[in-house]
Amino acid sequence: MTGSLPPYHIDVCDTARREPGMMVFNVRPGGRADNTVGSGWLLGVGQRGDIALNYSGGEPVQDNRRLPNGNVLFSETGIGRIYEMTRDGGIVRHWYVAGKWRDKEPPDGGIPIGLPLTHHAINMLGNGNLLLMSAEVRSFDDWPGSETDPGAPAETANVVGDVICEVTPGGAVVNRWRILDMLDPYRMCYGSRSGYWRSRGFADSFDWCHANGTAEDPRDGGILVSLRTQDCIIKFDRASGGLMWILGTHDNWRPPWSEKLLEPVGDVGWQFHQHDCSVTPSGTVMCFDNGNHRATPFNPGIPPEENTSRAVEFRVDEDAMTVEQVWSYGDAPGERLYATYQCGAVRLPETGNTFITYGGIVTKDGVPHMDVETGFCRARLIEVTPGNEIVFDMWIEDTGSDPMPLSAFRAEHYPEA
Repeated sequence: MTGSLPPYHIDVCDTARREPGMMVFNVRPGGRADNTVGSGWLLGVGQRGDIALNYSGGEPVQDNRRLPNGNVLFSETGIGRIYEMTRDGGIVRHWYVAGKWRDKEPPDGGIPIGLPLTHHAINMLGNGNLLLMSAEVRSFDDWPGSETDPGAPAETANVVGDVICEVTPGGAVVNRWRILDMLDPYRMCYGSRSGYWRSRGFADSFDWCHANGTAEDPRDGGILVSLRTQDCIIKFDRASGGLMWILGTHDNWRPPWSEKLLEPVGDVGWQFHQHDCSVTPSGTVMCFDNGNHRATPFNPGIPPEENTSRAVEFRVDEDAMTVEQVWSYGDAPGERLYATYQCGAVRLPETGNTFITYGGIVTKDGVPHMDVETGFCRARLIEVTPGNEIVFDMWIEDTGSDPMPLSAFRAEHYPEA
């Protein structure tokens, strides 16, 4: 299906140095508008800057993944639906999350998935099964009462932890890996006491870990998960569910979890509140480092007007349990731009370029800001060479008299059909 386009402009498109194929990403209302405007787009931008895909359904699209047959897998997590679609817009099959349809007639022809909800990223494993994220809530006594006051009294708290799920194409849930069983439920980062889940079915709860991305390591089948409000990426063994390593700041960890921390080699800048973890074709780990706070409780954070976000690549030595930073974009003066939420980064296979989605650039009165509810949101998508030269630069922004805040989650590469 096609329709109108969101407001955008492309400032740079160096076709000869861009990755062949198409980059596909969502555009949806950002900030406060995300809760009030039920529309959005799934766009594909070709190598020449052409709009090669334009889908606009009844609900905002959240994420998309390229399937082995070249089709598009995408989600509408607000209503718990996932679709397989051809590049010309034909729906091949679709799934619905049963917990989202308890009080409604399920969609005709849909494949039910026996989960209460799914959220954020979708993925597909090498065996053809879906890799989805759900959530659970548990009560903990003596839980930290503040992220900012070390003297605050502890409390009994409802803590939301993510559940990583493997689901067959037929909708059967064949594996569940619970983050609350892997990590320290008492570890605090900025955002661990967020009320994100309170409007999403978990009253009086705290968003302790906030998973927002997954990846399968094709070398051993291990699963990587980005945990935003734990400021880390973890890898666990798919067969046993055992934690293999933790990539991130060493602050506020205690045994036995501290034994799984990767030790830095050389100059490593830790990522904070990151999104979109992936394993590159060379086996390194990439993510978008939003950089929120760049500190952990109870250290003072960097204010957004002084902060910067970046794409960053790490080389992990699992035998030595070490990590080395091998590349980044966003640290240099001419590259600095702060995006407080969403976002993504992916290494492209033919050119070695990196496609970076600054998906949630929030400002208030023109100044970088972290409050998505009161700030104004726009998105920037760029492609950079290994030497950090920009060969594609696209802005999604409404500059009209009554502008709509707009955002993008992450972008996925589709080779030429």
